[in-house]
Amino acid sequence: MRHRTRRQARNDVKLATTVKPGCTASDEFLVIDHRPRLLSAVLAAAVLLSVLSIGPAHADSVNDAKHEAQRIAAQIADLQPRVDQALADYDTALQSLGESISLGVAARRTYEALQARADAARAAQASRVVALYESGGPISLYGTVLETGDPSNLNQLHFITGVVAEDAAAAASSARVADAAKQRYSEATRTTSQSLTNADLVDQRLQAVQDLLDQQQALFDEASAKAQHLEALRRAATELAAERAAAAAAGSRAASSASPEAIPPAFRALYLSAAATCPGLSWTVLAAIGQVETHHGRGTMVSSAGALGPMQFLPGTFARYAVDGDHDGKADIMDPADAIFSAAHYLCANGAGAGGQQLYSAIWHYNHADWYVRLVVALASKMS
Repeated sequence: MRHRTRRQARNDVKLATTVKPGCTASDEFLVIDHRPRLLSAVLAAAVLLSVLSIGPAHADSVNDAKHEAQRIAAQIADLQPRVDQALADYDTALQSLGESISLGVAARRTYEALQARADAARAAQASRVVALYESGGPISLYGTVLETGDPSNLNQLHFITGVVAEDAAAAASSARVADAAKQRYSEATRTTSQSLTNADLVDQRLQAVQDLLDQQQALFDEASAKAQHLEALRRAATELAAERAAAAAAGSRAASSASPEAIPPAFRALYLSAAATCPGLSWTVLAAIGQVETHHGRGTMVSSAGALGPMQFLPGTFARYAVDGDHDGKADIMDPADAIFSAAHYLCANGAGAGGQQLYSAIWHYNHADWYVRLVVALASKMS
């Protein structure tokens, strides 16, 4: 496909969500920066529309963006005949202008040469007339004939008069030829001026078409980037759903295979006492959380995410829900009594005493993971 720029023609004359520390998810954003010209843009559109696959998530949005990119690509393709015609018209106008300039230059040179010849003829005529009169003119010659009686002097007079007449005729003829050449030169100048005006008009029309093409190209770039972005989000959503499904399956397997551990008597007493502060909350829920978090105080009391104590509280959360479980006058995140009573308070504040879905939600607030909730509920159901 033939396509040249106007300048070339002139040269011819993170999305991120945060859960409990340690559990994060992120989706990538895909940014496309390209600006192909006409044919490249249409080919890019075809490639883009062929490689994008539509999944259940965001299908309508991705389809809409793809259809918009396809629509704009079609508009760009529809502009191609107008661009080609505008370029052809501009080439024709430039060729006409070049021919007019060449004819004008030739007409000027011809006119200048003929005008110089006419000037020379007039000068020759003037020179002979001056010479004749400087010699006394016709009266002097007649006088010489009368004085000398020599008729040859009269013949000389006829000769000189004939030469002067010929000079005058030659000068007049040269002047007429020069005037005709001047008219042709003037006409060529007008033609050149009109050709230049026509080229400017065609250039303006070409620029208008290219401006429209640039606008469509910008819209196409935007629509293409949007389609790519939405497709990236769709893929991320699909991957996240798969990860969640895998985590759910792993959580279900862990929950079904988990079994209660032996609970130290001191911890059992604390679970029972703390649960009593939240009507409807089973002590086994607190015990299950205690087992999952630190194996009832036997495991690590400081996590890599900064959670502390036997019930693994973040210091900021503990400060808001802290309870002095052993009544020693202070609430210590590392103290089993304070930690377990504070856990009961936190769960109760999130509706755990109501049971059912409220209990599920309360445990989820304790740790934002569905597998965690299923594991705690499964363990709690097996404790007695």
